[in-house]
Amino acid sequence: MGRASELQSTLRELRACCWDTTSCDRTTAAAIAADAARHGSDAVVVRSCQRTEVYHRSASCGCSAPMQLEGLAALRHLTEVAAGLHSVVLGEPEILGQVRAALHHAPPWLRALGNLAVAAARDVRSQAHFAGHSGHLVDRALRIAGVEPNGTAAVLGVGAMGRLVALRVKELGFWPVVVVSRRRPEAEWFAEGSFAWHPLAALRDLPDVTVLIGCLGSAAEPLDSARDLPPVRRLIIDLGTPRNFVGEASAPILTIRDLVRAEQPSSHGTARRRDLCRQAAEALERRLAMAAEDAGTFVGAFRERVERARRAEAARIRELHPELSAETVDLITKSLVNRLFHAPSERLRKADPYLAAELLRLLDPTRDEE
Repeated sequence: MGRASELQSTLRELRACCWDTTSCDRTTAAAIAADAARHGSDAVVVRSCQRTEVYHRSASCGCSAPMQLEGLAALRHLTEVAAGLHSVVLGEPEILGQVRAALHHAPPWLRALGNLAVAAARDVRSQAHFAGHSGHLVDRALRIAGVEPNGTAAVLGVGAMGRLVALRVKELGFWPVVVVSRRRPEAEWFAEGSFAWHPLAALRDLPDVTVLIGCLGSAAEPLDSARDLPPVRRLIIDLGTPRNFVGEASAPILTIRDLVRAEQPSSHGTARRRDLCRQAAEALERRLAMAAEDAGTFVGAFRERVERARRAEAARIRELHPELSAETVDLITKSLVNRLFHAPSERLRKADPYLAAELLRLLDPTRDEE
């Protein structure tokens, strides 16, 4: 089976089962996780603070996912997700890393399709120049609650979300900013930001704060708002999935779902997301067309030889730098190769066949120097 036929075959088999997990409770999160696990090892699960999605090729999985997609629609959706087009903060970069990390553990057939979606998502992102990240959820919460960014802020958690939120609240004007975690952070961002620290086990003993923000991971036990939290004067923001806080609190609580509901989409914002989804579909079509080109075409032969050279160089880099993971080396070398050889590939597609053959001979990266 040729590359084009194999690609079309696996694409037809692709399925996506999708759940919205935004600000769900632990019981719901556990039920969704169990449902997702039913798809077995020939699948991959993409998780974020807003979604759990399983990509697989079982025609009758029998799961309860409220949204199920097939074939090209499923791959388009993965492209949109990786580009951040379905995120609360449009284009937030964290989701791209989450998708890429999930695909690292995917079966080969699915990794091949998923990598095309990631590449197309990068194409969209490079043109859109998104500026927001997950930390900007704080801006939205403050705007909805009518709270000015001053006074003391406490940020629970030191993962990726906790880091972005701590840096953002400092930028906004809160001070001091107290980072709360099980152990004192050793990361550079914590030391360089001159953040205060307080142990999570003694959270209740923290002096009163203006705003408290929960960024604890999915494995963290929920905190009782009345029993476990310090006095909070203005606002509690729960950015956890499952939710970090349960029960009644002395201050208003806003969750990610509250932020989604409260922000009415503007006609401009809706039009932009729709246009970006169109760009994502077009970028995916280009990536699929490139992947379908086999060694029987000039472009396919060229890219095949480039890939052989890249793999050889990646192996050499891993030997010289064993401290780098194979995933990191692959990511760096693929990104560099794509940047260097995109324009030559496009020229080969449009060139006269005789000229293309000569260009292929001259630009062959695997040919020994004469």
